[in-house]
Amino acid sequence: MTRRDLIALPIAATAFSARAQAPARFVKGISSIIFPKEMPRAECFAQAKAAGFDAMELAIGTDLPLEIGREETRRMADAAAKAGIRIATLWVSEPLSRNPLNSPDAAVRGRGVEAIRTAIQIAADLNCGALLLYAVRLGSGARLDVGSQETWDRYSAELAKVVADAERAKVFLNPENVWNKFLLSPLEMRSFVDQFHSLWVGVHFDAGNVMQYGYPEDWILTLGQRVKRIHFKDFKLGTSSEAAHFADLLEGDVNWKAVMAALVKTGYSGPISPEIGRNPNQPDQLKRVSQALDKILALA
Repeated sequence: MTRRDLIALPIAATAFSARAQAPARFVKGISSIIFPKEMPRAECFAQAKAAGFDAMELAIGTDLPLEIGREETRRMADAAAKAGIRIATLWVSEPLSRNPLNSPDAAVRGRGVEAIRTAIQIAADLNCGALLLYAVRLGSGARLDVGSQETWDRYSAELAKVVADAERAKVFLNPENVWNKFLLSPLEMRSFVDQFHSLWVGVHFDAGNVMQYGYPEDWILTLGQRVKRIHFKDFKLGTSSEAAHFADLLEGDVNWKAVMAALVKTGYSGPISPEIGRNPNQPDQLKRVSQALDKILALA
């Protein structure tokens, strides 16, 4: 399948219907980490919908085990659908952090590959069209464990083993730009994705994560239609009197107007999900995040 073929597919591959208060080209999503871990997922879906969201990201390990049965998965999908929530993305971070695809141990890499293969089936049963893939690490702190070239070679070889599975299930495989000292520019990420020659390998782009070493609008324009899912976080750059840190939406240094202009220019029309952890001291946090996201989306 060529990139032209995918563009001709129904927009459902990368987008869902949006609520009236947001531009129709975007879908208001939210990551499940904003909810208490002990809260039943059905209640999370209901609260998300009541707060104005139409999609949610779930995580293997936190929201459901990798070993979940298909009937249980379908019951979760039914609960989401009943609440009017689509499952935008399934995170595969936890299994891949334990079984990194750049490990020197082939058995470890093999378990990572099988975790992705299993997650593809889970995503299909959830009516979810995308996996967020934890994009390996080069080391921990000041210690280098695996070099860049070895990481590129191993990660590429192992991920290639599940591309056909993703294509058959119509589930995107989306490495995310994270603080792992790997794929640190949009040019590197673009080259990494393009080597698979598959439209089902894309990018889960995080706007806040690039602020230390780049500009989110530049990443979006460089990656173009390779971006299949998006995280919104804000980030405050460091000064002589204040250390750099993540911030609430609209309270950091992300140029949201430029970000939205870049998304419009590239034709992105899928879910945009704030990735914001729960703040138990802020009882109206979900509402506040929803309102801030509406303001950002209105900039398009």
